[in-house]
Amino acid sequence: MDISQLEAFLSVSKIRNFTRAAEYLHISQSAVTARIQALEKSIGKSLFLRDNRNVSLTQAGIHFLPYAERMLILFEESKVTLAEGAESYLVMSGPGSVWHYYYFKHILTFRQTHPKVALKFLSYIDSSYMIRDLLLDGVVQVAIRYDEPDRPNVTKQLLFEDEIILVSSRANTHLHTKSDFLSGQYYHLDWGHSFTKWFEAIVGGSFLPTFELDHSTIMLTMILHGEGFGFLPRTIAQSFLDTQQLYELRCEVPFPITKAYGLYLTENRDHPNVQLGLKLLGVL
Repeated sequence: MDISQLEAFLSVSKIRNFTRAAEYLHISQSAVTARIQALEKSIGKSLFLRDNRNVSLTQAGIHFLPYAERMLILFEESKVTLAEGAESYLVMSGPGSVWHYYYFKHILTFRQTHPKVALKFLSYIDSSYMIRDLLLDGVVQVAIRYDEPDRPNVTKQLLFEDEIILVSSRANTHLHTKSDFLSGQYYHLDWGHSFTKWFEAIVGGSFLPTFELDHSTIMLTMILHGEGFGFLPRTIAQSFLDTQQLYELRCEVPFPITKAYGLYLTENRDHPNVQLGLKLLGVL
């Protein structure tokens, strides 16, 4: 098993077509096929089901996929560790909104004061995966999550609290209730465990939103340009409230407060990279 085989496997897994995967990797289709066959021989399992039209993962392929992703990430991070010109490297993960709205100035200041520290931020990754695999594997030194539950080997440090409010690009005095959230005008985004519990108390645990997003910038853009409404942290919404591009709506129950935590492996508390990450976040 080598890196080129993993790259071929991940490309075919994503594209589901050997020809287009070869174009993506800038190699021949026969080379992709040869790498997949070599990988299957190494593992002892078939990873793909193939016919004239479709390519799909076998059960073995489905189980192998997260391991392949992790192995490739670890390989890429090893190159960062060995890179010349950098005294240290720091990999952090968290929702994109956190880096954009809460820590943008912190990042700029850190870059000025630590020019020889290589920085990498991961934001478009499932938050559970960030903790379950990337943090525990040591790929990420410090992660940020909303309302992270306690884990015995992970230290969490409170970073900030924020009120989650209901907003729209149109002002109205309507008191929003369960029926409003069941409408097609409601845009849903999960803001952490405490928000989910609060929201489920209104709509019930079996609620299925008609329109759900996973990124705050897209959510904000949709609300600003449409007639829909949804929840945003007050910190994100405030400048738009001040200019009346957004309006705060009323809800039948008080809005919840969500908390964001910085997380790191307890055993790595004194590691220089963890200390750098906490310094960037203003904790130290």
